[in-house]
Amino acid sequence: MRALSRCRFSLSNEKELQTEISKKFEELGFDEIKREHRLDCDSVVDFFYQGVAIEVKIKGSAKAIYRQCERYCQIKEVNALILVTNKAMGFPEEIHDKPCYVINLGKAWF
Repeated sequence: MRALSRCRFSLSNEKELQTEISKKFEELGFDEIKREHRLDCDSVVDFFYQGVAIEVKIKGSAKAIYRQCERYCQIKEVNALILVTNKAMGFPEEIHDKPCYVINLGKAWF
């Protein structure tokens, strides 16, 4: 989380951002992180590693982003969630008794 929060990623296109994050994970030696991991028939999280769902969001309302993260936290396979975003928004420390963290990518640009 610390390494990602210090990086200046492009924030205009979500798929490009995911590609840049994936490359950063490889640089850091996290080769086992799965990209576009299917959690169930309705849910595909951007990255997944040992029970940690990592969702990248740079567009959408705070309410829609929360609902998506809440859906992921209802899935048994998910033990924790990291939201990677440039949106300034409040976010709970837990959803469905699962720890949640936010990486605000916009802070790296200040």
